[in-house]
Amino acid sequence: MERNRFTFNTGNLAGSIGEKLAAIEEAGFAATTLWPADIFAHFEDADANLALLRRSSVRTPCYMMVRDLEGSPPEVKERKLELARQMMDQMTLVGADTLVQCSNINSDVDRDWGLAVQDLQKLGELARSKGIRVAFEPMSQGEWINTYMLGWQLVSDVDHPNIGLVVDASHIFLAESPLEGIDKIPPERIFLFELADLPATQLSRREMLRNYRLFPGEGSRPVRALVERVLATGYRGPISAEVFNAYYRTLDPRSVARRGFEALERLFERELAS
Repeated sequence: MERNRFTFNTGNLAGSIGEKLAAIEEAGFAATTLWPADIFAHFEDADANLALLRRSSVRTPCYMMVRDLEGSPPEVKERKLELARQMMDQMTLVGADTLVQCSNINSDVDRDWGLAVQDLQKLGELARSKGIRVAFEPMSQGEWINTYMLGWQLVSDVDHPNIGLVVDASHIFLAESPLEGIDKIPPERIFLFELADLPATQLSRREMLRNYRLFPGEGSRPVRALVERVLATGYRGPISAEVFNAYYRTLDPRSVARRGFEALERLFERELAS
């Protein structure tokens, strides 16, 4: 396995997009996941930020994110689809080809499965027209589609070539999902594999996800067992360190990115050596 499959989410780091890109590149990562705020948080800086991206050797395959589409009222769905269209246009500027869509975590979500399938099919057609893929991410803190098993069922029922699944370690561990079902997912339907570890605490899922994720090997969860399951499917896509941690964001971004790269190297030591 090549190290160029390792990617690093800019949300793991503090600092400007220039500082983040420099840290990610220096650590050894070939790619990153970007957020609109990296480029457009200050309108007057957008051109300069895009120029930084063009000069960087770090690729930007993934872009975050559309939220709360399926199960929303019709007027909200239309707004979400328009937002997705705008984000896809932004992706052409940054060179990204995969847009992450997070499942609806609102408590009043309409749990009409047939409508949810239609919603993602519409998103898939929009993505097809733009040459974009959409990676659906089940969010463990939600009350409906909150496991990778339900996420895969939805992606399977949508049956659209531009719609795939995010396999996210944090959400799998927090939902206490069994790993055995990963074997049933075709590798080409997994669009993104996100890795993190978690401490053994009783904090809420929301708080853990936003502020207490750890790099693989730093926590208490069976990260290696999850990796073996995903790799056994034949998955050949990006492997992203997504470690949102309030303390890490107070540190020098170079030290955090380096720590993340070293954690992935340790985790994948046997694959890198083969």
